[in-house]
Amino acid sequence: MKKYINKVTLVLYLNLSIGLIHGLHEVGFINFIPDSYYFLIPVSFLFTFVTWNGLLILNKNK
Repeated sequence: MKKYINKVTLVLYLNLSIGLIHGLHEVGFINFIPDSYYFLIPVSFLFTFVTWNGLLILNKNK
């Protein structure tokens, strides 16, 4: 059986959950993050996206 939990998949799951929170907030289903701190959600999404791509590149070079 393959190992399904590694660094790359954990960062991908984190990125997808941040994207889901962002999407649900934009639609108006959830509103638990104050608007003064909401800029952290898109920034963290981009940061995890860059991290995920970097881990994929490093994993491919092994």
